[in-house]
Amino acid sequence: MLKKVSNFLVKVVEKYMPDPYIFAAILTFVVYIAALIFTDSKPLGLIDAWSKGLWGLLVFTMQISIALVFSTAIIRTEPVDKMLKKVCKTARTPVRAYFLASFIAGIFSLLSWAAGLVVGAIMAKELAKNVKGCHYPLLVASGYSGFLIWHMGYTSSTALSIATPGHFLEGMIGIIPTSQTIFAPFNIITALALLILTPLLMSRLAPEKKEDIKEVDPAIFGDDELAATVVLDRSKMTFADKLENARIINLVLGIGAAIFMVRFFAKDGGLTMDSTNMSFLTIALLLNKTPRQFIDNCVEGGKSLGPIVMQFPLYGGIMGLMIDSGLATIISNAFVSISTVKTLPLFSLLSAGFINFFVPSGGSQWAVQGPIMMEAAKTMGADPARVAMAVAWGDQWTNMIQPFWALPLLAIANMKAKDIMGYCILALILGGIAFGLGITFIP
Repeated sequence: MLKKVSNFLVKVVEKYMPDPYIFAAILTFVVYIAALIFTDSKPLGLIDAWSKGLWGLLVFTMQISIALVFSTAIIRTEPVDKMLKKVCKTARTPVRAYFLASFIAGIFSLLSWAAGLVVGAIMAKELAKNVKGCHYPLLVASGYSGFLIWHMGYTSSTALSIATPGHFLEGMIGIIPTSQTIFAPFNIITALALLILTPLLMSRLAPEKKEDIKEVDPAIFGDDELAATVVLDRSKMTFADKLENARIINLVLGIGAAIFMVRFFAKDGGLTMDSTNMSFLTIALLLNKTPRQFIDNCVEGGKSLGPIVMQFPLYGGIMGLMIDSGLATIISNAFVSISTVKTLPLFSLLSAGFINFFVPSGGSQWAVQGPIMMEAAKTMGADPARVAMAVAWGDQWTNMIQPFWALPLLAIANMKAKDIMGYCILALILGGIAFGLGITFIP
């Protein structure tokens, strides 16, 4: 039954889903018209709100770009590459390949959302190379399905935000440590459950007919070689060559960065976007042997940034429309109005999943929804930590059918969004069930 459903969904998505850029443009039109209908905003005022929002995410755009580049620079180093290849060699059948792609991507997503996306794509390509008979679109979809739990790990923007002194809601809810969010039982248990159940689901979705299986095009493996440490005859090296291949440069910078990180956390420094990016830079410097290797690996990571940088202004504009018109408040309040103390986390999850279509950024969505949901939690006497994580879970949940965050993975894997989203719909359904049960019933 699962295979029949997945085959039907794949065909529908392939036929009707446009490029993610068109998806973002259509969402812009939808939000603009909805704001005209459901708020007292004026047409020209909404255009002003849209244009103001276009550049409202520049800092965040740079933060996620850095996270993606440095994560790639880590993953493409020899130790990590060898480890991933060794894991891929344990797959002997397509079923196990689909499972591994999802499982390993899920583990890395808990460490870093960016690493999860990069590893998901790399695992898909490596497994397609090693295991004959794999349906490549499903392998890539399996790699992306690991992203379903990123907000439950080390780089959860919502959990990091409310754990950081001086955050914009501190006056309302105070500082909420990660022990009550990321490391709370309801978050850990649900994450572990999905870490197993999602790979099991993806491993059962391959087409039954051989003619429906699309194997990988070997041509896409041309750029997969790691940036090797350049070994030249020192007598023939120029001064610039010697500097670019001097291991001492990366080593000194990496040790300096590591010393800073130790002192930072010793002084109760919190996990923030900047501190996590600093940790990625530190690891990248220490694992890349030479400046040239580090540069080449960072350049490789930057190749997937184009679609993200291109679309972020559009989503910034959508966010501007949602906030300035009050449309986001109307949507969130509609869910709050039907909530009780027990059901507020569940309806926070559902509303966040819906709003994520229009603001597909965990940090930005928290800025939009956080004040509303935290005020509701305070008024009703609900647990603010649980409600905050419900918003975070909703954001990661509908990423399975919001193609924005699939862009870097698709660029590396040489796939289109419509090739994988049919399979991701089933991951969405599984995630919805798990998130709903976890946020409502697990202590």
